[in-house]
Parts: sequence; C-alpha cells; structure tokens
Amino acid sequence: MRLTLIPPAYADETLESVECYGAFCPEANAIEPASVTIEKLLTMVVGFLTIVAGLAFLIYFIIGGLGWVTAGGDKGKVEKAQSMMTNGVIGMIVVVAAYGITWIVGQVLGIDILNPAELLGNLT
Repeated sequence: MRLTLIPPAYADETLESVECYGAFCPEANAIEPASVTIEKLLTMVVGFLTIVAGLAFLIYFIIGGLGWVTAGGDKGKVEKAQSMMTNGVIGMIVVVAAYGITWIVGQVLGIDILNPAELLGNLT
C-alpha cells in the first residue's frame, strides 16, 4: 500500500493491471447498462428509506414512552402516549411488510434490490 498523494502514471499498462486510488478507478468509470444503474438506484433508495423508517420508529416510540412516564396519571396524556407508541409499532410493521414485498418483487424480477452493502463495497 502506497501513501502518496499523487498516484503513479501507468501509461504502458492495461486497465486491468491498474490499481484503484481513492475515488479514481478506471474500471468504475465504465458505462454500465441501464438495468444495473436502476438496480443501484433502487438499492440505495430502499436502504435509505428503511434506515429513515427505523429511526422514525425509535424516535416516535421513545417520545411516546417519555410522554407516558411524564403523564402524571392524566388519562388524556396517557392515551396520547399509548397512541403514539401504537402508531410507531404499526409503522414499523408496515416497513417490515414493505421490505418483504420488495424482496419478493426483486426475486421475481431477478434484481438484487435489497443488497446495498454490495453497492457500497464497489464504491471504495
């Protein structure tokens, strides 16, 4: 592994023998078919939305729990907190169901939609 700021030039070598340095990788700059690009886009969008939904569930559930703890016996506040927690759980169930449906659609179409780790591994 070299620790240089400027990678060496390989004018007499083929692209297969050139190493990738940071964001520069000659093989990564090749034009890909549209199906691969769409698959990568779907993978990133589904992965991002799943993470956002999981975080939203945690925040909603924690706020509902804190509302319940700080209700001080007020029935209206307790019911509101319970409603928030119930809605958070229902939202998480919807996300898990959508994730499952996305997996089934990916299997039917032959697209690996739910594999953002592979895509992120190719970026480095």
